[in-house]
Amino acid sequence: MFIGDSISAQFAQAFDSAALDVGQEDSVRAKDTMSVTSPDVVCMSISSPIRGGGVSAFWRVTNLLLKENNRWPAHCSWVTKQHWNEGQALTFLSHEYNSTKLVMPSNAEYNQNSRTSTEFWQQKKLASIKTGNVVNTFDAAIMRLPHGWLELDYMNNATRINEAIKTTYRVLGATTIVIPTLPLYNNVKSENDWKKIDQINRLIREVARDITESVGDIQYVLVQEFGNLTNQVLVENAKNLNLISHVRDIDYAQQSWEVDFANVFLQRPTKTTKQWPPSHAQVCSSLPSNEAKACPGVKISPDGMHWCVETFGARFTASIACLLGCVYNVARPTHEGVKTCEQRCNDQFMSLAMVDVKG
Repeated sequence: MFIGDSISAQFAQAFDSAALDVGQEDSVRAKDTMSVTSPDVVCMSISSPIRGGGVSAFWRVTNLLLKENNRWPAHCSWVTKQHWNEGQALTFLSHEYNSTKLVMPSNAEYNQNSRTSTEFWQQKKLASIKTGNVVNTFDAAIMRLPHGWLELDYMNNATRINEAIKTTYRVLGATTIVIPTLPLYNNVKSENDWKKIDQINRLIREVARDITESVGDIQYVLVQEFGNLTNQVLVENAKNLNLISHVRDIDYAQQSWEVDFANVFLQRPTKTTKQWPPSHAQVCSSLPSNEAKACPGVKISPDGMHWCVETFGARFTASIACLLGCVYNVARPTHEGVKTCEQRCNDQFMSLAMVDVKG
C-alpha cells in the first residue's frame, strides 16, 4: 500500500508497471477520483494480481494519518481534501480480486513446448487464476509524508510521525512500514527551511530505529533514502550548470552533507511559469544567457515538487522491492540483519556512489 499525495501516486504507478504481469496493465482499478484537474486525481486505486500474488494499492492522503484528521467526508471531497476516513481503509480491505498461482507443467508437457514460448506460459497463468480472494490486510505500507501540503514544523514532530505509523498498522494491518526521506521541493524557501528538512529526515530515521528495536505489533519501520538520491542528482546537475566546481570532492557518505548546499539548491529561475518557483538544479538543463527567458527543461523535475518517473521510477521501485526483501525474503529476519540489509538497499539504489561489491 502506497500512502501519500500526488508524488506517492506517481511512484505507486511506477511500482504497478513493474509488479503487474504482462497483459495485466488494465487491471488497475480506480476506486475513487476527484475531478479538480485534467485528468482526474486518483484518490484510491488497487491493482491485482501482481507478480507473486496479492495486490498493490494507492491511498491519497494529503495529511498524516492522525486521529484528529479522521472525519467524514473524507479527503476525496475537494473541500475537505486533507481529511481521511476509516471507511476508505475498509474499502481496500474488503476488495475482492483474482490471483494466479502458476501450476508447473509436467516434464512431458514442458519438453513439448518452447521454454520461452510466451503464449504457452500465458495459457498456464490463465488456467491457474483463483477468484474470490479478499485483501483483508496489507503486509506493508510505503508512507510518504505529504510535504507539499504540510508546514515543516508540523512534520518535525516525533509524536505525530509515531501516531501516523501506528494508525497505518491499525487500519490496514501493515506490520512493515517504509518511509521515504524528504527531498528538496519548492516550498523550501530559505536556508533555515532546508535545515528543517534535514531535521525531519533525522527524525524519520530515529523513529524508524526506535520502533523497530521495540517490542510491538509493528515489526519493522524501514527508511528509504529518497532525499539522499535526489539531492545527489541535483548536485551533479548543479555541476553541469557550473553552479558548483566540477572538481569539488563531495563525501555523500557524510551525514547531512546536503545542508552545505543550501545556497546552490535555493537558486531559482527569474523567469518561470510556475506559481512556486523551483530550483535551477531541479528543472534546468542549462542557464539562459537572458534572464528574461525560461531555462530549457531537464528530466529531473517538471515543477520543483514532482519528480520525473522516467528518471527515478526504476530506482524507486527496485529500492522498495529490495527493502521489502529484507523482511520477507528471509526465513527468520533479525533486527540487526534487517538494518544491515536496509543500508545495502539504500547504498545500491538511493545513491549515485559506487557500490562496494566486496562488502
